[in-house]
Amino acid sequence: MQIAVSTDGIRDEEAALSALRDQGFHVMALDVEPVDNESHWHHFDAEFHILSGTLALTDTSSGQVHHCEAGSRVKVPARALHAETSRDGYRIILGTSVPAEAFGDPVNLPPQALTD
Repeated sequence: MQIAVSTDGIRDEEAALSALRDQGFHVMALDVEPVDNESHWHHFDAEFHILSGTLALTDTSSGQVHHCEAGSRVKVPARALHAETSRDGYRIILGTSVPAEAFGDPVNLPPQALTD
């Protein structure tokens, strides 16, 4: 499964929280500071709705850059290599397949740690 971005995201915070909960995700609201990180992956599935700000999300496996803004819905499957860039930060409602306390440290795992 690949990273998927669509423009059918939910812009209302409570509605986004409810929709992700209904899908069985563990949910949280996050204000993400400006970021420019290197390629990484997570051991969990994530889906989020962007409420404000902008994000350039690079699928480092394909090289495709997704330009996301308020109203975007983003799905990042577990083990998908990606990188994020945002000059001004953004606010999201995040749903994950595991609770936050199970994210691990570090949450952003390096490409070399991705094994079959």
